Amino acid sequence: MRPIKVLHQLGKLDPGGIETWLLNLVRLRSEEVQFDFVVGEPEGRYEEEMRGYGCRIHTLDYRSRFRKRLEVVGLAGRSRSLDSILAENDYDAFHVHGEEFMGDALKVAAEAGVPVRVAHCHSTVLARGKRNLEMAVRAARFKTLDRGRILRYATDICAVSNEAGRFLMGSHWEADPRCRVLYCGVPLDHFREVAGTPDPVAYRESHGIPRYGIIVGHVGGMGPSPVKNHFFLLEVFDVLSRRDDRYYLYLAGDGPLRPAIERGVRRRGLQERVFMPGLSKDVPALMMHGFDAHLLPSLHEGLPIVGLEAVAAGLYTVCSDTITNDFTDRFRDRVAAVSLKASPSHWADQVEIAVKKRVPPAEGIAIIENSPFSIRASLSALIGLYSGRLAELSQPRC
Repeated sequence: MRPIKVLHQLGKLDPGGIETWLLNLVRLRSEEVQFDFVVGEPEGRYEEEMRGYGCRIHTLDYRSRFRKRLEVVGLAGRSRSLDSILAENDYDAFHVHGEEFMGDALKVAAEAGVPVRVAHCHSTVLARGKRNLEMAVRAARFKTLDRGRILRYATDICAVSNEAGRFLMGSHWEADPRCRVLYCGVPLDHFREVAGTPDPVAYRESHGIPRYGIIVGHVGGMGPSPVKNHFFLLEVFDVLSRRDDRYYLYLAGDGPLRPAIERGVRRRGLQERVFMPGLSKDVPALMMHGFDAHLLPSLHEGLPIVGLEAVAAGLYTVCSDTITNDFTDRFRDRVAAVSLKASPSHWADQVEIAVKKRVPPAEGIAIIENSPFSIRASLSALIGLYSGRLAELSQPRC
């Protein structure tokens, strides 16, 4: 029996929450599904590895920024490249990721005769919260034309959390039987490998981390939007650093806002207490051996994969209460959800408590493994979605 052939659409195969989740699914090498990808921008950093696992990667025709803006407001015809890709390949399912313009892609897939068509929302805001005249037009389009097309052309409507689902579909989320939560899980095999070779002192020395310091950790992109709230994070750490000189801050990540964040560090005189090494190649090891507590004051999150990783590493997370309840309620014993209106001093109090609530990684791994948030649970849910819908569609109609 041949595997279910699925075409996933997203922007670019560069490191990010959606992209890393999909790569981790591919790494499981399931014989039940074949994943291919269609992207708007080529040459993503994950493409080579994806191809190594047998994935085909298609690229949509190039569109200038001006043309994209015209498409947003309906003043330009769409590219026909997705039509051609679907016509030339026999896909069982088309799975589009993001939050915006998914209805357009689903319409193309329906017209091409793809039987299973999935919209999968990964956020609770448009364009990471940008606000301008163009975004006002896009927001109106999102709630009308795009939502209408999703309702018309999707066979399944998924979201990474209930908040993301309500954001995508409004009142239809609870009412439409096609809607469901489908979590993005994290892989645990590497966590087990890292936990099996514990040597935090050597790890910290090799990464320039003070061996006896108290390390407050954060992993997240530095822009282009300020969604990860680095500047508030610095305010919280400023309070901690004045309370106890053992505290250090480790900011793993990179992006356009990095120079501004570095200026904020210098302005507070924290250059010797804040580490900004760029992207981390091994988040499990960093969290297990480098961090003592995890700080995540994001303005919003569809589902914080990094929060799941922190749980698996045995860390206690202090996060904003704007983050989805699917995360904060499920892991309430490992997470403190704090209002962004609370003072930096109150947040610092919570971080001090978090340091004392760290548990052995084996305990954290077990918590994730026994939840719907492992990567194998994600794969099982996806296969069940595709196969169930295909079986339903193959049944003769009365």
